[in-house]
Amino acid sequence: MDIKLQRLESIPVQDDAGHAYTVHAFERLAHVPLLLDSRTQWEPTGEIEYRLASGEHLNVNADGDWLLPGSELRLHRHAGIARPSARAT
Repeated sequence: MDIKLQRLESIPVQDDAGHAYTVHAFERLAHVPLLLDSRTQWEPTGEIEYRLASGEHLNVNADGDWLLPGSELRLHRHAGIARPSARAT
């Protein structure tokens, strides 16, 4: 299945030491061939993907913090700002 990413938002975040980062949230879209038409159609899959501005993939933990796989880096929004869903990839 062909997949492409559509950016939903850019989120300013920080690590525990206060260093600033930017996280981008992307929605995964899947290619849906149309039999009656030659145009390409992309449909949402319901999956959200998070990446650092540098392109590295991030996981979301149960607390809603972003974690960089293979490192100790933990990122979070400032207090009072909504957290991401732990269901996202």
